[in-house]
Amino acid sequence: MAMRLVSVKLASVSGWATPWQADTVLGMMAVVYGRAHGSGRLAENLLNPWRQGDPPFVISDGFPGDLLPAPRCLPFWPWPDTERKRVKRIEWLTRSQFLALQRGERPDLSESLEPPFRRSVRVRNTLDRTSDATGGRGTLYEVPEETLAQAHDYLRLYARVGAGKEGFLEETLSLLAERGFGADASVGFGQFQLAGGLEDAGWLSSVGDSNAWVSLSSFQPGAQDPTEGYWRSFVKYGKLGPEMGVPSVFKRPQWMLRSGSCFYQGGAPRDWYGRVIDSDALLPSSVVNELASGGVRPVQPAFALAVPMRWAREYRI
Repeated sequence: MAMRLVSVKLASVSGWATPWQADTVLGMMAVVYGRAHGSGRLAENLLNPWRQGDPPFVISDGFPGDLLPAPRCLPFWPWPDTERKRVKRIEWLTRSQFLALQRGERPDLSESLEPPFRRSVRVRNTLDRTSDATGGRGTLYEVPEETLAQAHDYLRLYARVGAGKEGFLEETLSLLAERGFGADASVGFGQFQLAGGLEDAGWLSSVGDSNAWVSLSSFQPGAQDPTEGYWRSFVKYGKLGPEMGVPSVFKRPQWMLRSGSCFYQGGAPRDWYGRVIDSDALLPSSVVNELASGGVRPVQPAFALAVPMRWAREYRI
């Protein structure tokens, strides 16, 4: 059964130190759900369905306002020579531009968009772990911070949600809102509120004769996912949560694809792609064994929320 496509506004968003990438958001939603309901319900309702390839919902990255990520096939239209460099640098599209590209049409890019995020740094002081004080001299360091530009007053998350799981999605997002998202939430980073309930986003799936898809999530491809397409990749250096209680909190570097990656399917695409990264691929064996002795096997849900598109002949590789 097809999953329903919805969206939700995240309002009153403070600055954040951790990027709003889908796997990080979903992982933190699992953490707060486990804290609220215990490890048994966490495994039953999230971890086991993830491992079985039947997630109750799949989410997108957090996007500024109503903008959407520019698909990486965008530069392959026959743009005038004077426009090529500008088009390659475009990161965001309006809804109308994105919908045109989904239909296999070249979007009108005459409207110039201002950068939706502002980047800055905060200066912090290192605390001694034994005394919880700065010491005699202290050690200053910089923490990167992002905020929404003035033109946008909310972030938007999209989600593919299974039948009857809408309440579950709203509950886990509400739990995350109570805690705050990402690093340094305890000192004011990543604070947000849910602005209303889930909104229908079926307009993103209304593409006839679709034979390709665009990811709205940062994700890691699964073994059977299509490979013909265009993407941008990055290496993610993640950490375990502090409550794990192991000497090394660093995960193995993970190769990921950014939202906006697009792939030729040859037929109607699925609702989601990607995979769950299990403990053995995520952590050194010594850490896996130490956590397993306490009944803990961390995973990273690296799924891609897919929306359909029509693959224009200009894109063929």
